[in-house]
Amino acid sequence: MLTLLIGVGAGILVGLLCGLTFAGGLWRTVLGLAAFFAVTIPINLAVKRRLEALFKGVQTMIEQQQGTMRRKVNLMAGKMMSSTKGLQRQIEKQQEETVVQALRALDGVSRLRRWSPLAERQANTLRAQLCFQIQDYEKADEYFAKSFALDPVTVAMKLVRLYQRGKRDEYDKLYRRSVKRFRGDKPVLLYALHSWVLVEEGKIDEAVAVLVEAKDRTENETLRSNWEHLVNGRTRSFSNAGLGDLWYALHLETPKPVKVRQPRFGGRMR
Repeated sequence: MLTLLIGVGAGILVGLLCGLTFAGGLWRTVLGLAAFFAVTIPINLAVKRRLEALFKGVQTMIEQQQGTMRRKVNLMAGKMMSSTKGLQRQIEKQQEETVVQALRALDGVSRLRRWSPLAERQANTLRAQLCFQIQDYEKADEYFAKSFALDPVTVAMKLVRLYQRGKRDEYDKLYRRSVKRFRGDKPVLLYALHSWVLVEEGKIDEAVAVLVEAKDRTENETLRSNWEHLVNGRTRSFSNAGLGDLWYALHLETPKPVKVRQPRFGGRMR
């Protein structure tokens, strides 16, 4: 907002000065606009760079935490440790701590809010994702209401919350609007989510129609397999597990634990 006010002020000042000197109406307008852009463009670029640095720092923090968790999981799997619940609690605790740190870091956006009216909405998008990730749904809903849903993952998370809260009309509107907007394989997660919802509701014919559209617009094998299962009456075989972490990040289902075979004592090593 301050950027706009300063730019307008600069344009008006130049216009007035031109009126007092040599310039006529046309030149006064041209020079006023030039002054406006000469002031606002550098300010907007500077604010943009600071926002990008802030968001990149938060993203780096999250990626480092995810890397640490993956290494811990792989280490325990390699040692064939059986305390799955204990490991899960450790991961959840570490994840919550990282999210709290990331949310604190995003408070730095408040200093730029006066210069960029969209800065807070951009930050709220990331805040909503982080709160959804640790299943703090009340906070996530607050941030979703004041954020941008520009990427498929954010849209899918918002759709999940609308579905869980029984706001089906809003869910349908957001789904239809969003699935048309994305191209290539970007709408895969939205098709997977919507078909899952329809199967859960017993609307198999509608789910088949969604998957027909999905396999025509995307090249995803999981969606194609689900279509084949439904048209052949194998509803119980419907599964989005093939999407991996992308699907499980929506917290609608949990991956099946991998059973590790323990070697028998005294068994022959091969």
